[in-house]
Amino acid sequence: MTLILCEAGDAAALWAAERLRARGRSAEIVPSDALGDAVRWEHRVDEAAASVRITLADGRTLSSDAPEPILNRIATIPLARLQATAGEDFGYAMQEMYALYLSWLHAWPAIVINRPTPQGLAGCHRHGSAWAALGAEAGLRSRTWAQGSADPPEAGWVPPPAEATAFVVAGRAVLPPALAAGLAGPCRALAARAGTALLGIGFARDGQGEWEMVGASPLPDLSLGGEPLVEALDEALAE
Repeated sequence: MTLILCEAGDAAALWAAERLRARGRSAEIVPSDALGDAVRWEHRVDEAAASVRITLADGRTLSSDAPEPILNRIATIPLARLQATAGEDFGYAMQEMYALYLSWLHAWPAIVINRPTPQGLAGCHRHGSAWAALGAEAGLRSRTWAQGSADPPEAGWVPPPAEATAFVVAGRAVLPPALAAGLAGPCRALAARAGTALLGIGFARDGQGEWEMVGASPLPDLSLGGEPLVEALDEALAE
């Protein structure tokens, strides 16, 4: 069994579940709202170990005593219960809930693709300039990011839409036919530098028709990877 944690309406997660099932892997969707409506949480941490037990409202249980591999696509913590009950402490309660998710997903003893970071529950979300710098360090031709000190933080160059998307899954590169095989190594290097088990890397052609990286995300559209990506996911979840 593979657990796919995701937001409601995550079409890429639903696609991945369907394709994994077609390969014979049992895959169960656990939407973020179901975690937010859980009737019981137990998360214990001591010097020797950590344990997790979550009882969902529909009776399902997620337990570190019988851990299943997780494909993690949670974008935000569920807020409905906090909004209804936290009152003036909402900001504090939201930070505490984020810390709880950060901790239990790190403590989960089976495979988790992707584990959370302080900058994102499904992997680190970076500013476009940070991805450009990491891509260049990894050996990828990266679209130049230019922004002056006088520019507001939200201003800056907006990358063009990706024309092709490469994926890295647990160190394995999955490239579409349009991209040269020589990009596999730099893509793997970028994922390693980013500390992200599953990364989607967008490419577009420059004015001379050469491919260059225009962005990356730990929450890519998985359907763009097709069956080669499903195969890589299946193998990574089985390790």
